[in-house]
Amino acid sequence: MSIVLLTFFSHNLSVVRHVADDVMVMYLGQAVEHGPKEAIYNAPKHPYTIALLAAAPTVNGHKNDLTLQGELPSPLNPPSGCALHKRCPYAKQQCSEIEPQLREWDGRLVACLRLEEIYG
Repeated sequence: MSIVLLTFFSHNLSVVRHVADDVMVMYLGQAVEHGPKEAIYNAPKHPYTIALLAAAPTVNGHKNDLTLQGELPSPLNPPSGCALHKRCPYAKQQCSEIEPQLREWDGRLVACLRLEEIYG
């Protein structure tokens, strides 16, 4: 038995949904959520993943209402802590100070300091 691994990069979420088994969502060059396609598309956990999927048009409209405010920071000079904290509706002071690491949560890896508070 042989295993074939293929890496596919795209901004087209519809294409990714049809060709991928695993999905990694990145923000400013950092992985923020990684896991099985079904988990990412059916129940995203990272605020950026949620907003990204909400912005993608679907046949029946958008899945959720989360939108990000503010300007995209420079990838050459990202903000301290969580790179999304200036645009994230869930951000608290700790998000500007501590860079989150990927950790297991609900069947995938997520880089968010506030998962317990948001999802219980």
